[in-house]
Amino acid sequence: MRVRRWRKRILWRRRFFGVLKLTLLLVTLLFSGYGIYNSLIHSAYFKIEEVRIEGNHDINRKDILSVLDIKKGENIFKVKLRQARKELRSLEQIKDIDIHRDFPDKIVLKITERVPIAQLEGEENVHSNKVKLIDKTGITFFGKARKIPKILGAKDSLVRKEVVNFLAKVMVVDFRFYKKISYIDGNNPRKIKLKIDQALLIWGPVGKETETELEKKLTYLNLVLKDLLKNSKTFNYIDLRLLRDGKREIIVG
Repeated sequence: MRVRRWRKRILWRRRFFGVLKLTLLLVTLLFSGYGIYNSLIHSAYFKIEEVRIEGNHDINRKDILSVLDIKKGENIFKVKLRQARKELRSLEQIKDIDIHRDFPDKIVLKITERVPIAQLEGEENVHSNKVKLIDKTGITFFGKARKIPKILGAKDSLVRKEVVNFLAKVMVVDFRFYKKISYIDGNNPRKIKLKIDQALLIWGPVGKETETELEKKLTYLNLVLKDLLKNSKTFNYIDLRLLRDGKREIIVG
């Protein structure tokens, strides 16, 4: 019995001193870790000297920095990267963001901008000389004016979506034709009109047209335009509403 009690006391003491050693080790590590962290955030070696921005072709650097709470001379470890990403999301023209620390003294932002597919009618920011643009996913944002189709009307969200999807298909099927479009009139969804260099095109509804159908229609249209220009025929519009799969007829007026 005495031997058993003696063994129990030895085991209890070992466990007690084991726990005590582990506790002391954790406390030591905690204080040493805090000391290291404290020295890092107060070190002049890690002061931000540069905020590098890459990929911003249309967005002004000044606009990007204005939404960020990052200051030159601030300690690099104090920058909250998750918060910075959230702040940059307020700029709708930014599609994707990568932000990281480049030790010892740089913050690097890699930005992917949204590519506009069209400009929206009558929505300009007179103070910044920017126009309202829309990308193929339907996201709108202000940006610099450029030579892309302008969408007239199409205030209804469904009609606007159909018009944007139509332009996206045209880009895939015939990019050269897309570049010729100066505007697309969506005021009447059943009578969508396109203005190109040579004429006004009365297209009709655009919501259900597949890429294959669109390709056939554009192929036939290009042949007709080539023939009209070759023979020096004058015309103001071409009505394509009766044309299906490159067949039936078109009306030239």
